[in-house]
Amino acid sequence: MTSLKPVKYLETLSGGAAHLFLFNDGNRYVVKCKNNFHGTRELVNEFVVARLGQLLSLPVVPFEIVQMSQEQIKSIPKKYSSDYKPGSQFASLFIDNCIGLSSNPPHPTKDEINDHEVLAGIFVFDHWVHNRDRTKRNILLEQLQGGKYNIHMIDHGKCFSGGYKWNAATLQKQKGFKKDSIVHIWAVGMLEDLKIVTSYIEQILALPEESIKEVIREIPEDWDVSLQDRKALITYLIEQKKTIADSVYKFIRKFGNV
Repeated sequence: MTSLKPVKYLETLSGGAAHLFLFNDGNRYVVKCKNNFHGTRELVNEFVVARLGQLLSLPVVPFEIVQMSQEQIKSIPKKYSSDYKPGSQFASLFIDNCIGLSSNPPHPTKDEINDHEVLAGIFVFDHWVHNRDRTKRNILLEQLQGGKYNIHMIDHGKCFSGGYKWNAATLQKQKGFKKDSIVHIWAVGMLEDLKIVTSYIEQILALPEESIKEVIREIPEDWDVSLQDRKALITYLIEQKKTIADSVYKFIRKFGNV
């Protein structure tokens, strides 16, 4: 269990579902709490997608499952926290000097992005986990000296078939990925070779079933994911692999230059 603990509430972020805390390691973390107005499934999605992203070496913001008492929750203004529950919460590191993607071009070019090929990985990964919320605010561009950017992935609460409200029934109603995300359009617009896309598809296809099961087993018990729903999510992630290539290449044909 992590020794990371919140020591001071700082502010509630835009949208009202995430709260900035100072923690005992001296860093700030964005915390999402059980039973928020999106539901605890938001935390489940954040955790599962972040863990899968780590397994694929994607630029997931460092995160922890942290324990918060009722007293610590009370430090958040009551208009946000009145329904929150003590116990396991999802906390992701707050990274300074970051901007989102602008609504309109010009957007950063591949020469301005460190490891720009990782954007193709994020695009492919989002098709796998059915992330319909890769908005311009949910990709962070960390501004570095010299004018370049590091890329970070955040906010994965609205993934899978059913989003915040998924269950075994919604996961069985698999649909094609139809979200024309500005981030994905930007990413495929920089592609010059499909090999990088193919390599990320192959990494997902090669991810062992046991690794997926282990991630699902790691979901905290107090997030109330039944055994039935855990099994359904494992099946969903395995089945989604079968359609990922078609989905990705269809999107590239529509928006790419290769």
